Amino acid sequence: MKKYIQSMMAFAAIVSFASCSSEDNNTTIENESATKVMTFTATQEGNEASTRAILSGTNIHWDSEDKISIFDGTNNNQFTLTDGAETIFGKFSGNAGQSNSYTAVYPYQENASLSGNDVTNVTLPAIQYARDNSFDKKAALMMAKSTNTTLEFKNAVGYVKVKPRFACSKIVLKAGGASEYLAGKCTLSYGDGTPSITFTSGQSTSITLSGNITANTVYYIAVPAVTLNAGWSISFTDTTGDVYTRTGSKSITFKRNTIINLGEFSRTDNKLKLTLSQNGEVPADKQVDMGVFTIGDKNYRLIFATSNLTKDGLAENENDFGDYFAWGATEPWCTQYSRTGTGYNVQVSLTAWVNTKNATVYDYTTLPFRDGNHWYCNQYINDGEKLAMEHDAAHQILNGDWQIPTKEIWDKLFESSKYEWTKTKKAKYNGYQVKSKKSETGTIFLPVAGEVNRSSLSGAGTSGSYWSGTANSNDAAYSLYLYLYYTDNKDISPKYRYYGYSVRPVRLVVESLADPVATTEAYDYENDFKWE
Repeated sequence: MKKYIQSMMAFAAIVSFASCSSEDNNTTIENESATKVMTFTATQEGNEASTRAILSGTNIHWDSEDKISIFDGTNNNQFTLTDGAETIFGKFSGNAGQSNSYTAVYPYQENASLSGNDVTNVTLPAIQYARDNSFDKKAALMMAKSTNTTLEFKNAVGYVKVKPRFACSKIVLKAGGASEYLAGKCTLSYGDGTPSITFTSGQSTSITLSGNITANTVYYIAVPAVTLNAGWSISFTDTTGDVYTRTGSKSITFKRNTIINLGEFSRTDNKLKLTLSQNGEVPADKQVDMGVFTIGDKNYRLIFATSNLTKDGLAENENDFGDYFAWGATEPWCTQYSRTGTGYNVQVSLTAWVNTKNATVYDYTTLPFRDGNHWYCNQYINDGEKLAMEHDAAHQILNGDWQIPTKEIWDKLFESSKYEWTKTKKAKYNGYQVKSKKSETGTIFLPVAGEVNRSSLSGAGTSGSYWSGTANSNDAAYSLYLYLYYTDNKDISPKYRYYGYSVRPVRLVVESLADPVATTEAYDYENDFKWE
């Protein structure tokens, strides 16, 4: 028994010695097979003094969750960072076969394969995650080749650097050419000692940086080495859904291992063009940019919906009457009507009612904010008070930043130097065309849809009113009144709140009066990007 114990102790010592020896050499042989537990020491290109990247002090650091693919000539092996997080030297451990050379790709590519000097089925994602003062590590493609356990990774991508001065939900970099690709499935090649990207399938001409993009923070977008000859653009979607775009009319070249700083972007001091996009429930083709005007000390871009409000959104056509709302009601009592005739001979009959809040007629008994059994209200009783968004039908139905126009907005449309009113018809229905003198396409049509009083609708085709979001007194609010029969008349005046009137939604965007058109004229790789 004693001899047996001594033999076992000797065997344990040999195993222990072998284990320590293998740790010193960063390898452990398991089961005497060709597979080894290995540890590779990895560095990244870009940590030299010449780099322009400043992502963590002056260096690019490894992340604690980093993983890489290591190809041993046959297999795609996953290696995980085990030491060196937050430093420039990382140690990655995993299992790989014995090989005279190793090819590595960052980050780990589950479906990739080695073919000669190339790694196929790699992905440069078209949607990248926004990281404050950094980049999406899943897009930061790097490649290395080695005959030992030291990996010197080189960047397969370059970066675009931006700093929005306002909070965004996404940033989109887009090529102008139909075949100028920025993302997709690709092959990484290492033929000349530096990585290159060739797209193979699922290509995209745009890259979207998404996430919680905060104001006054730097972000990086990983891009391939490519020249965009047909122009390009970069757009910023703010937290309300507004999209601001700056366009480069000339070609731009992105280089591997190079950061291009496109600069800072502001809605008020940069030449960003407001491009209408979906906001709330309203698509771009249902919005009209009526130009910039001033309220107080701010300049706003005035954007109207192209048609009137209904209980479900916007009316389909600009000449449709839409639904009829009492002031402060976020839903209409009457939701259906039949319409016959055209011009001044329109006949309208109400055909359906919604018994919401026991409202079956438009009179003082159904008045929102009614004070007990009285005919007046106990909210918004002062001249000039504005409807809160929770009581604004346009905002509640369309979401986003849509609202009922205030009296001040309607007043602005009466400024003859900026807007022109013309009595006209659309599809044989009477109304006013309001045209912005600053825009070829800035035109809206306001049909005269009549008004509902109690349970009857009258005046369609000859007169009609549009609510403002501004109160006048405890029983009245301001409305835009349109009258077309015999005379050409329009004004803004107080009306009883219980009338059923039309609503034309609007949204205001803080905007600069500066020319929004921008082009790219110059670029210098030794300096930051130059806009002209």
